[in-house]
Amino acid sequence: MAIHATVAITARDKIGESPAWDSRYRRLLWLDHQVGIIHEARADASSGWRETRHWNVHGPTAAAIPRSQGGLVIAAGTDIFFLDEATGQRTPFVSLDVDPALIRLNDAKCDSQGRLWAGTIATDLSTRAALYRIDPNGDVTQMLDGAAIANGLDWSPDGSTFYFVDTLALTIDAFDFDSSKGTLGNRRTLVSILHGEGGANGMTVDNEGCLWVAVTGGGEVRRYSPTGTLLQRVLISTSGATSCAFGGPEGADLFITSRSGRMPDFARTLLGIPPDKLEDNGPQAGALFVCRPGPTGAPATPFAA
Repeated sequence: MAIHATVAITARDKIGESPAWDSRYRRLLWLDHQVGIIHEARADASSGWRETRHWNVHGPTAAAIPRSQGGLVIAAGTDIFFLDEATGQRTPFVSLDVDPALIRLNDAKCDSQGRLWAGTIATDLSTRAALYRIDPNGDVTQMLDGAAIANGLDWSPDGSTFYFVDTLALTIDAFDFDSSKGTLGNRRTLVSILHGEGGANGMTVDNEGCLWVAVTGGGEVRRYSPTGTLLQRVLISTSGATSCAFGGPEGADLFITSRSGRMPDFARTLLGIPPDKLEDNGPQAGALFVCRPGPTGAPATPFAA
């Protein structure tokens, strides 16, 4: 079964990414990964969704997530820092011990305990990517290595399973998760994306425990059961779906980010994305899309610092 999402905001993002619903302020946050612009949107009773503010942190940015103490925690480049929304002031928190000329952060999300999990990508794909856990006290622990592109991540509603996308491996893996210790075990492949269908990218998990995965180059978000069965598709009017998250006052709105312009060459050579899907400069490319697919999802967990 497939449904269609509609444009909520014509953002024209180069690489729209990392949507996160902030329940405290009833707003959606998302960003342009390539440019470093963080968007804020709220619903208007008469005109629907509209962008209300934005911040520019200048440069590749992986995530902007609410903090429990106010403001935002930003994952950008190889740094984690706090952003004061009123002044734009940055407060450094931690930096990854990697070469910033080779590695940058690519996606991030907080677990139920408010720990930040962040994956990386090599700028030229010559170095393997990794997944890190950043604790509220500033400790940084490498949790996985050897990934091609560490991408979407989320947890089951009961916190017992962690899901992880490695885009170039064309897989979505599941792990046993110990929420008290923040540890992973028993890795297994849950979903394999066929070569040529697109690349699994950002993801979210709904309140029923099903996975929603944006397929870049496929122009869709797929819903999978916890056992990996394809259940539903949400189509958008551009090939470059990039990530997704539930939000809105009742958690019933599925927001989908997208990209514009030409995808990198590895999308053709390593993922097999057809030439006609590699480039999209149409009027809705880079937009924020929204629909109500039926299931609901939880808001973003704030960083506990």
